[in-house]
Amino acid sequence: MAAIALSSAFAANTPCSGKKGGVAGCRNGAFLCQDGTLNASKQVCTDAGEPTAAVRQTVALVAAPPATQTRGQSAAAPDGGLPRTAATFAKAKKLVYERVYFDHPRTLYCGCAYDAARQVALDTCGLQELAGNKRAARIEAEHVFPAAQFGNFRTCWREPARFAQCRKADGNTLSGRACCLRVDPLFVAAHNDLQNLYPEDGYLNGRRSDYNWGMVTGGTTYGTCDMRFDGSIRRVQPPVAVRGEIARTMFYMRDTYGFRLSRQDRQLYTAWNNQHPPDDWEIERNRRIKEIQGVGNAYVEAYRRL
Repeated sequence: MAAIALSSAFAANTPCSGKKGGVAGCRNGAFLCQDGTLNASKQVCTDAGEPTAAVRQTVALVAAPPATQTRGQSAAAPDGGLPRTAATFAKAKKLVYERVYFDHPRTLYCGCAYDAARQVALDTCGLQELAGNKRAARIEAEHVFPAAQFGNFRTCWREPARFAQCRKADGNTLSGRACCLRVDPLFVAAHNDLQNLYPEDGYLNGRRSDYNWGMVTGGTTYGTCDMRFDGSIRRVQPPVAVRGEIARTMFYMRDTYGFRLSRQDRQLYTAWNNQHPPDDWEIERNRRIKEIQGVGNAYVEAYRRL
């Protein structure tokens, strides 16, 4: 906790602090913030997007893990508000499978069972028609709030070439996701947040892509699982049983990381939350994640109709 308290003392002088979301890059010597504005202070950065020595020192203090931190997790934010999420996606997935779902090996959307080798038993969830599809046979970690949807608002996602750390020696540039995972601590925290990660059949994970949640008339379904996909409007309708859990995850991500939801989305998720309260497993899942990350989902812990 000493490192967190010390970093807070620098917060007022840190470029792009608070709601501005941190430094996204450098423009003509001025710090470009993640919300798209330029920092108002007189501090300067290099045109290559690298912070000055003073700012690097401050960032190092912010990133220093508290003594009680679990190995492989990133530090909480200076104000203590963000979860202690895994430092890498590989570690986040390991936590999902081994610490959260170790005794509940079921996918979110269709409730498919999977084994210790993370192979999906398609006949347990009515998806036999996908038998023979290699991706359908394996478990993947699904982002309920798609990384592309919150990443697209980050400069590192839209313009990775602007970051020196994202330019390769051969002249090529990292993808937006890879760049943000390298240079954007808030994106890393959100990307690896266990509240937003669920075991899912690989084929359905890929089929969902980064489509929005919503109601679909008709659409494509698979087997007896009532999950509907409409690529023409990039929308997916989840099964009734998981709509409340999806809604509370979306609200958690909005509140925790400041991500945007449209008025239409807010209305839909409010209705889903009200119609489908947390069940015993959702409550236990949240408890386990809070034990790991230090922060739970208030929409589950103190459930109420919105």
